[in-house]
Amino acid sequence: MAIERILTGSVRDQLRDLMQTEDLVLEAVRDLVKDELKSHIKNRIDDDPELKEELRESLTYYFNAKARSVYAELKATRAAARLGLSILPDDLHEEVSEALVTLFERELGSVLERAL
Repeated sequence: MAIERILTGSVRDQLRDLMQTEDLVLEAVRDLVKDELKSHIKNRIDDDPELKEELRESLTYYFNAKARSVYAELKATRAAARLGLSILPDDLHEEVSEALVTLFERELGSVLERAL
């Protein structure tokens, strides 16, 4: 029976299943440790109102800066697209414009997905 398991690869499959179970246990322990650390950090923040307000303010500044950065990139991209269109022959304007609109729709969709 043992030889049959070795020949059919059944032992290998059992070892693989065992290793996957071990990985699951390790992942569960990591999650528990993370949850404990998060809880500890949250308690520290809740215990210090000044720190809590400072963190809230810094996050507001951070997100505003990110939004301004995205806006600046959009403006620069728009200017570059307008420049590119202005140097194209007239018969290509419509085709390239449609291609740009499609590209911007896709990019804007992915930016919104990441933001939400």
